[in-house]
Amino acid sequence: MRLSIQLAAVALAIAPAAAIRHQARRGSPLPPLPTYTYGTAFGGALDLPIPTTPPDVNRAKGLDAAELTVHVVNSYGTPLKISYNSNVGSPTIRGNPGAGVISQATDIVVPRDFAGAIFVGETYNPGNSKIEVSFSSPQGYRPGLDVSYVDGFSVPLVCSCSGVAVTGCNINLFTQGHTCPDQGYGPCYNPKKNVPDGPADPFFAQCQGSAYTYPNDNGANAYGKCDAGDIHCCIG
Repeated sequence: MRLSIQLAAVALAIAPAAAIRHQARRGSPLPPLPTYTYGTAFGGALDLPIPTTPPDVNRAKGLDAAELTVHVVNSYGTPLKISYNSNVGSPTIRGNPGAGVISQATDIVVPRDFAGAIFVGETYNPGNSKIEVSFSSPQGYRPGLDVSYVDGFSVPLVCSCSGVAVTGCNINLFTQGHTCPDQGYGPCYNPKKNVPDGPADPFFAQCQGSAYTYPNDNGANAYGKCDAGDIHCCIG
């Protein structure tokens, strides 16, 4: 049995994001990324949830699934870069894809006990906008999902489950009149990634509560909202 998660962009890729080399838009190589420490979305999809009440019959489909199928669709209007990483000790995405180019759409299969992230942007950069996905729980296997701008923002991301938006923000923050506080090669780096309780930096503030803009911005946590497995995420 498989659950279908549909995201937003295309890819043939996976490798730890910090090990991915930049590529110029014309294909000329650039020096490797510097050592990077990821921000953490506390309480997000990559944190094991705290047990609450036992699962009910409406959650049975998610609990019985052997894997999640992630369908990525790019609605941004231009090809993008996609890359992946997984938590230490986590299995990789099936097929162990590496970094690739997003043009239209692709399926990404997430096995049980997976926890990791999908990075999307105009360049390969660990500060890109990311979708965090997990498939584990102390009560059985349930999807965990959130959109995180804790490390930085590159492109808008929104995910919905059963037709209802549950995490993410479709605002292009580069066009909202706020100066990026730390412009990287592609993304705007988030200065609040190590400030647990925020508030969000002005550049990121319009997405506060919808995507993670600081570590405890837990309004973006969609755990428990996607048990039917009908998950769609859109870039752009």
